[in-house]
Amino acid sequence: MGAEGRGSLRYGAVNRSSAAPSRPPSPIARLTRLEIDRERRSVRFARRSVTVPVYLASFLINTVGAPLFLAVALLADLARGRGTVLVRCVLGLWAYLAVEAFGLLLFLPLWLAGRGNRERRLALHHWFARVWARSIFWSLVRLFEVRVAVEGAAEAARGPVIVFCRHVSPVDNLLAAVFLEGRHGLRLRWVMNAWLARDPCIDFVGHRVTSTFLTVGSREGPRQIAKVAALGENLGPRDGVLVFPEGGLFTPRRLARAVARLRRGGGGEEAERAAAFRNVLPPQLGGALALLERAEGADVVFCAHTGLEDGSYRAVLAGGLLRRQLRVAFWRVPRADIPADVKARGDWLHEQWRRVDDWIERNAP
Repeated sequence: MGAEGRGSLRYGAVNRSSAAPSRPPSPIARLTRLEIDRERRSVRFARRSVTVPVYLASFLINTVGAPLFLAVALLADLARGRGTVLVRCVLGLWAYLAVEAFGLLLFLPLWLAGRGNRERRLALHHWFARVWARSIFWSLVRLFEVRVAVEGAAEAARGPVIVFCRHVSPVDNLLAAVFLEGRHGLRLRWVMNAWLARDPCIDFVGHRVTSTFLTVGSREGPRQIAKVAALGENLGPRDGVLVFPEGGLFTPRRLARAVARLRRGGGGEEAERAAAFRNVLPPQLGGALALLERAEGADVVFCAHTGLEDGSYRAVLAGGLLRRQLRVAFWRVPRADIPADVKARGDWLHEQWRRVDDWIERNAP
C-alpha cells in the first residue's frame, strides 16, 4: 500500500519549469467521492437483512437468558478462581447489545429528522456516534474497573486535524470518539475496516457521515488510497479524520512478519526502521501521505495509548482488562512543522511513529 501511495502522489506533481499544459489529474483526483464510496443498494440491504435481525435477536436472548448465563458464568469463575471475570464479560456483552438494539431503534427517527438538510443530518448522526461510543466505552470501563488517564485531548480536538492512532485492541477504536468527539465536539471522519460493517450501528452511521470502509488485503491499492485521501476534502474548524496507519492490530508476530516482508522486498532502510519498533507496526504510508496531500491545511494529532494490550476478545475472557490502567496521550503537530516534500514527509511520519513507540515503552504498565 505504501509504494502504491507514493506512486499516486507523483502522478499529481506539478512541473513548474515547463510551460506545457498541466498533467492529467492523479488517480486520487479522478476517483471522486461519489465513485469510490458507491455500494450497491442490493449488497447493503442483503447485509443489513442479516445483521439487524441477528443483533436484535441476540439482545433478546441475552436479556431473557441473563439469569441462567450469569449463574453459569459465576460457577465457571468460582471453578477457575479468577474473581468474577466471566460474569463481567456476560454483563459487558449485554450492555453492548443493549446499546446496539436501542441505537437501531433511533435510526429511523434520525433519518426522518435529517431529511432535506445535510448539515442537520450530519449533526444528528455525529451526536449518535458520540453517544454510541461513550455508552460502550464507559460500560466496559466501569464493569472491568479500568482506571483511565488522558492528556492532551483539549489541544488535539481543534480542527482541521488528521488523527493517527495506535491500534492494538478493538477497544481503541473508541478512544478518539470518546475523548475528542465526545468531550470536545470534534466531528470525526473515520477510516474503518470493512469488517466493522457487520456491526449494524457502525454500518448505518458510517454510511451517513463522511467515512469510508476499506477491505484489508484488497488488491485495489490505488482505489483504497483514493478513498482515504477523499476524506481530507473540505475539512472545517470542527472536523478531523481518524486513521489507524498500522493497517491492523499490533502483535509481536505481525511486527516480525512485517519486518521479514520488507527485507524480502529489498527495503533495507524501511526494514531496519521497522525492526526498531517494539510496540507498534510500521505505518503504511500510501493512504497517510495521500491524506496529508489532500488535507493541505490540517494539523496532525498522534494518539498513543497503553493498557489495552490484553484487550483482544480472548484476552478479555482471561481477565486481561480487569483493573488495568489505561493511559492515553494526544499531541499535536502544526502543519508548518510537516515537511512539504513527499519523501521527507514519509521520514517525518516514521519519526513521529517512533515517538509513539517510545511513549508506549515509557508508560506501559
